[in-house]
Amino acid sequence: MRVGIYRSMPWYAGGAFQYEMVLLDALAALAKTSADDIFCLNRSDDNLHNLVATGNMSYGGLPLQSLGEPSFQQGSPETYLNQGPPVLPELDSNVIYLDRPASLQFRQAKIDWLFQLQPSVTAFSALMPFVMPIHDLQHRLQPEFPEVSAYGQVAYRDYLYRNACRYATLILVESEHGKQDVLRFYGDVIGEDRIRILPLYPPVRARTMPSEEELRRTAAAYNLPPRYFFYPAQFWRHKNHHLIIQAMRRLKEQTGERIPLVLCGTYMDYVRAVTFKEVMEFAEQQGVRDQIHYLGWVPDRDMPALYSLSAGLVMPTFFGPSNIPALEAWNYGRPVITSDIPGLREQTGDAGLLVNPRSPEQLGDAMLRLWRDEAFGRELGERGRKRLASCNWDAFVAQVAGVIEEAGARLRDGRAPRYPDAGF
Repeated sequence: MRVGIYRSMPWYAGGAFQYEMVLLDALAALAKTSADDIFCLNRSDDNLHNLVATGNMSYGGLPLQSLGEPSFQQGSPETYLNQGPPVLPELDSNVIYLDRPASLQFRQAKIDWLFQLQPSVTAFSALMPFVMPIHDLQHRLQPEFPEVSAYGQVAYRDYLYRNACRYATLILVESEHGKQDVLRFYGDVIGEDRIRILPLYPPVRARTMPSEEELRRTAAAYNLPPRYFFYPAQFWRHKNHHLIIQAMRRLKEQTGERIPLVLCGTYMDYVRAVTFKEVMEFAEQQGVRDQIHYLGWVPDRDMPALYSLSAGLVMPTFFGPSNIPALEAWNYGRPVITSDIPGLREQTGDAGLLVNPRSPEQLGDAMLRLWRDEAFGRELGERGRKRLASCNWDAFVAQVAGVIEEAGARLRDGRAPRYPDAGF
């Protein structure tokens, strides 16, 4: 069969892009020996510079080498605030809004089915058989956050996930919690037989520990404080930057500790720009703005040093069931503070400090403990390394191979869902 791998995330999308790259690495390994014809489909408007920069691309076997890192310019928050919110159209989740040009393109390319690396309406809008991951269903679980509910997001996400569950050959989730969420909200259109658990693999396989030279270069380039807590996250409200600020103020007032926080991530739309402005204004009100170092978007090559130089990762997010930054922190031997919520509790185990994401007291106590007890921080980091060692690349590739084999078998045997007749 001809399997088309469909990418959709730009290289500055943070964890979503990293997730795609891990899957793409696994699929590239499989393509060399698979009986199927596996290849990556590239949209006409997609910038491949960052893929070239990975060193894994070639032209007819001739290696392609990138000169420098991709550049990225983020405007001021007002740039995105003045654009206003993007209001999505009302969509009926019981119908499919057809994309006939895409359908024609896929059929001209003689694609049998699509492996989508992110949730997307692309495949079912083109009436293509497909496999798709679902990372979370927070628009149902925590609709109080505007990034998953406001400006038409709930209707759009229901349209996306209901039709994906109804027509996907297989749906991929990262944990048993993710599987149960899919069954809870869309169990009327999908059963366990079409849901497969593909655990989140850390995007650190080819990343080595930074050299002393890299540590010095990165510290100087970003004017980093000697020690700090690190939080790489887009400025969505559910990332809970506000709680860290409350904890920092509490520590400053009660213990005299002025603990620095280094942030990176983007705010490239109205909702994130609102959150960024709120976070920085709140930090000013709480008297800790001078302790926050915002770096903007950071290229991949600098992330190892930013983790390694930190006192640890602090990530009091409201969303699970799994997250990439904890895995990255463990890879560099750094301790983790994250949220005591379903999914993250299981992902973290004894390799981190778990806190109530609504308690600045708990977060402050955890930060203070790691800040003052570096030996304990190293112990937690070592636990994380051991936990990470259970992630086996060959086993992950084998799991992805199993997904491809099962999807192909289901299509050949007529066990995949059928689309309604659209007349083409």
